[in-house]
Amino acid sequence: MADADLSAKISVSSEVPEAMDKAKKATVSFAKQVEDIQKKFSTAFKDVFLSFLAPMALLGIVINYVGKLIDDNRKKHEDANQAAIDGTNALMSAEDRYFANKRNNENKAFKDVEQANTTREDVTKSFIIAERDRAFEVMSKEQQAAFLSGTSMNDIAKDPEYQKKIQLLIAEDMKKNPLPTPGTPFNPPSGFSNVVGVGPNPVIEAMSKQLEAQLEANRILEQIAAGVPSSNSGDFTKDNSSR
Repeated sequence: MADADLSAKISVSSEVPEAMDKAKKATVSFAKQVEDIQKKFSTAFKDVFLSFLAPMALLGIVINYVGKLIDDNRKKHEDANQAAIDGTNALMSAEDRYFANKRNNENKAFKDVEQANTTREDVTKSFIIAERDRAFEVMSKEQQAAFLSGTSMNDIAKDPEYQKKIQLLIAEDMKKNPLPTPGTPFNPPSGFSNVVGVGPNPVIEAMSKQLEAQLEANRILEQIAAGVPSSNSGDFTKDNSSR
């Protein structure tokens, strides 16, 4: 019996370290496997990122290059067209210069018309906002209904017939309250010269006289304080002319 117990103890004492060693090896092996998986995922992510980044970088370079080519080409044509308009290139034919100027005038006329239409629309819309009652009176019934709904002021302002009505109202205002036309010389308030430092200026002269009077008063007060008789001293309440 004692031999059996001893054998069991020896077996247990020898199996436990062996089991612990196996568990330790298994743990280390598992940790290494996890580390390898992490490295693979990290490398895979880096590969995916680089595989995506590299084409994007190349695409950006291509886009910038193409954009520069387009800008350079546009500037080349603009410079050539302007040279034809200005007539600064003697190698250009008279026909080239003629047609370049013709096209330039047409483009300018189109822009002028576009600007005039835009201004007319903006002025009409501004008049509707600033002069609501007057603007409402000249609207058609359909326009009044649309205006009261608050959804079609832009459409009303674009109507050429309505724009003409607003122009007539503005013409009436121009007659009643004319504004200075561009180029009209500015009339300065009375007392100011049109040109600084040129010609007499009544305001400056009045200020100078006031300063001189103040200095004279200070001089007299200083003489009185020092006990020096002044030619202007005396009792001003009495008439000294008879003396």
